[in-house]
Amino acid sequence: MGTLFDYLKWRGDLTFCEAPLNEVDSLIFSLLSYLDLKDIVPASHEDSGIPIRSAANTFFAKNPDPKKISMGLIVPKEIVTLFRTVKATRRFRSVEMRAHVNEIDQKKEMQFSATTFLPGDGTMLIAYRGTDDTLVGWKENFNMSFLEVVPAQLAAVDYLSAAAAAFDGDILLSGHSKGGNLAVYAAVNCAPEIKKRLTRVWSNDGPGFGAGMIDRPEYLEMRPIIKSLVPQSSVVGMLLEHDENYTVVKSRQAGLFQHDALSWNVMGGSFVHLANVTGECKRLDKTLNEWIHTMNPEQREQFVEAVYAILSSDNALTLTDLMSVSRLKKNRQLDPHVYETVKKTIGSLLEMNTKNLLDGLFQKKKP
Repeated sequence: MGTLFDYLKWRGDLTFCEAPLNEVDSLIFSLLSYLDLKDIVPASHEDSGIPIRSAANTFFAKNPDPKKISMGLIVPKEIVTLFRTVKATRRFRSVEMRAHVNEIDQKKEMQFSATTFLPGDGTMLIAYRGTDDTLVGWKENFNMSFLEVVPAQLAAVDYLSAAAAAFDGDILLSGHSKGGNLAVYAAVNCAPEIKKRLTRVWSNDGPGFGAGMIDRPEYLEMRPIIKSLVPQSSVVGMLLEHDENYTVVKSRQAGLFQHDALSWNVMGGSFVHLANVTGECKRLDKTLNEWIHTMNPEQREQFVEAVYAILSSDNALTLTDLMSVSRLKKNRQLDPHVYETVKKTIGSLLEMNTKNLLDGLFQKKKP
């Protein structure tokens, strides 16, 4: 079993015309979308793109010291190494990148970013970025628990519409984490004429949706081309309502760290697939969904606003900002009601998790 880097050594000498784009390639594109390529990759769908090799050369010329390249607190820094590796392969070096956008809107509570890739085989792949280091990005994730639609989802549809208008061929969508959610949402909610051109949609450990989404006729129409991939101990991919028709991928990491898709095992032109997720993953899925459903939308909103008030105190904008000891000390001075809301809600989650854990142990002991 290999890694993404082993895959690039094995398949890197074949163009996309010689070996069709697969699920491993889609993840690589999704991870590259986390890179800050402002002023390197054109922002417009109408402008000519730039080959990956050229974009990478410019990126590393602007960032000569890899140790100083910041990806934030949670985005794996190995993505920078991945960028350096793909630019040297025959498979990826000539792939055109264009329409790189990154929109952070505090008022809308939106974090949206996407990049378009033209592999050279007559298709176009749109990679939606997952949640980055910004607190507003995390706030938008939490908002999914009580809002029917969030701004990034609407932006994903608009981005797809603009990309489709500037390109005539078949379209593929992909994303990791929240990016996977955006890819599926865009596919389900785009115009009928665009849906006809969509050939595959990959959600790589992307969270689910609000109530009713996966039962909508529009979702069921696109379901045959949607491929959801989750690691065996997935946490993020089990959040909210999700389609049970997912493919389980083996990861070298444990628990929540399996969300790092660079840990997913590769064999040949696909990931190493498993029959099912772990028992622990099923228990956590059950616990989280029960917990969410014990709260009505108003209670979920109150909890989210309380958590965000704690995290964004003292004008913190990113998770990296929160690592400051001085900020952590100031957080203790917030309104006691805010802390009480968070404490009570988290307490109910822990109680529910303990109950499900004990129920599981009891079931195992039954003759």
